[in-house]
Amino acid sequence: MPWSPNHKEESRRRIIDAAAAAFRAHGIAGISIADIMRQVGLTHGGFYAHFKSKEDLIAETLAELQKARMARFEDMAARAPDEALMGAANFYLSTRHREHPETGCSIATLGSELARTQGAARSQISTNIEAWLDRFAESAPGKDPAERRRQARGAFAAMIGGLILARAIEDPHESDEVLADVRTFLDEALDEKR
Repeated sequence: MPWSPNHKEESRRRIIDAAAAAFRAHGIAGISIADIMRQVGLTHGGFYAHFKSKEDLIAETLAELQKARMARFEDMAARAPDEALMGAANFYLSTRHREHPETGCSIATLGSELARTQGAARSQISTNIEAWLDRFAESAPGKDPAERRRQARGAFAAMIGGLILARAIEDPHESDEVLADVRTFLDEALDEKR
């Protein structure tokens, strides 16, 4: 049976989708190209028809995740611009996000691992972080751009740190308390600047 005209692009999309979940669930070092290719029913050798290297796949996966996440944030911001940053924090600091790293934020799951590397993937995650800070600053309270940028940095750092702490704590009650406390902290801090 002949391949469809879109076969290569469909295969590439399946590889990126599988890699996105696998990298966030297991870390970059915890998953191999062979594992990802097996998940999508393709051979390890077939990987190189789509990507030059694992680094190339990671960078492209991070770029695709960024597009999808930013589009969701833009939808929320369009509906409630003054509440967009706190809305993002409420979603980010949720039990659902805590319990499903494979579908969550790549910065929280891969940031510390990528911070110890160089190359396209590190460059892409840095670009993603800067894009979030730029966009959050547009939604943050403050009397001038510098203050809004500080608010965005602080809020984003609290979100990422809170999520990482909540995931690391074994006691589910204590983990829930961390999420709730960071949400409250951010709500009070951001409200104070309005």
